[in-house]
Amino acid sequence: MTRFPSLRALVLGLTIVAMPHPGAAQTAPAPDGSVVVARVNGQEILVADVREAIQALPDQYRNLPMETLFTAMVDQLIDRQLMVARAHALKLGDDLEVKRTLRQLESRVLEQTYLRRIVEGRVTDEAVRRRYERDKNTLSGGKKVRARHILVKTRDEAVAILREISRGKDFAALAQEKSIGPSKTQGGDLGFFTREAMLPAFSNVAFSLKKGEVSRAPVQTQYGWHVIKVEDIQEAGPPPLDEVKDDLRAKMGDELVEAEIKRLRGDAKVERFTMQGKPMPGASESKPR
Repeated sequence: MTRFPSLRALVLGLTIVAMPHPGAAQTAPAPDGSVVVARVNGQEILVADVREAIQALPDQYRNLPMETLFTAMVDQLIDRQLMVARAHALKLGDDLEVKRTLRQLESRVLEQTYLRRIVEGRVTDEAVRRRYERDKNTLSGGKKVRARHILVKTRDEAVAILREISRGKDFAALAQEKSIGPSKTQGGDLGFFTREAMLPAFSNVAFSLKKGEVSRAPVQTQYGWHVIKVEDIQEAGPPPLDEVKDDLRAKMGDELVEAEIKRLRGDAKVERFTMQGKPMPGASESKPR
């Protein structure tokens, strides 16, 4: 009877067996996918079959060297070949449930392959670059603010500082005198920053102020209590291509898929029915051209 040890046991067992001998080359050219690695009653198992089986493994195993997984995967493929041959001999392919499952799998594979080839053929690196150049001015990361702050330990200290500012005391001078933050030597100047660069409580206030405004109340973060003044506001430039190319690629792919489905529906006659099999009034979506 064929035994099926766990994948973890197989991998751990082969880790020692597949380790290269001392002094052996640590790298080797990738084997040709057409190389035969086993025959089962005359049916060949190829290197390409082993690679495909490895790609179906969980992530923690998939990235292991092929040499580590090779023997275990060939054993599994041999066992699979034997069971599939036996299933054919028993004519399990004629089973209605098997046929239904195979049809569903075939539909999914064909659908995914069709859409993937449409996307891969059109969403190239060059197409993504052109899309970026076209849309980069709309990809702005949002505004930046240049702010000063005075950081103190207690709310009472911060409230007292706000009173001094309301009486005309210079903000930068107060920061140099009272702040416990590292920016005190620059009069509390933090330079320009994006909303994401600061803690949410700090950013929410800083980005709600107008140029020249001081926060009306102290702002608490894990570092203490802040009094904030916004010195300047500017729109951030577009993000670099490397930062947004994956999002652009996904968006372009979605657009292509949506357009292709719309085109296919436009070329088809689609009729819809109720759960009782009766035609739905006005449910015909389109007609062939």
